[in-house]
Amino acid sequence: MSWKNPPTNFALQILKDGDEHLRRVSAEMLQGVILASPVDEGGFRCNHRVTVNQTTTETVPSNGNKAPKGTLDQQTFNDGAKEILQAKIGDTVYIQNNLPYALRLENGWSQQAPSGIYALTFLSVASKYK
Repeated sequence: MSWKNPPTNFALQILKDGDEHLRRVSAEMLQGVILASPVDEGGFRCNHRVTVNQTTTETVPSNGNKAPKGTLDQQTFNDGAKEILQAKIGDTVYIQNNLPYALRLENGWSQQAPSGIYALTFLSVASKYK
């Protein structure tokens, strides 16, 4: 009796599926933090930075996107998605915002996001995959 599908193919499929899952969850997290971002001048929303296996101290100038909270800043998402596509199983994907007031916003400083941004998004996405 021989294998119809060799075990090596199974292992490769598991790796491929793991890569896709990591990327899907990371993209959902990025989309979630963008959508949950409070909007004044658009600076916080456009400063969600995505890196793989290392953090960054980068910030970018406001892109002027003052669209209401709950709308997607497509440029920020596209920039992050490019990084997410580099990730593979075993990597760590960092989504962070390095603006000086980001921690205050996460701790409820904004009336638009009184319960924060990152923690709520994490809980929402994590509960989806339990």
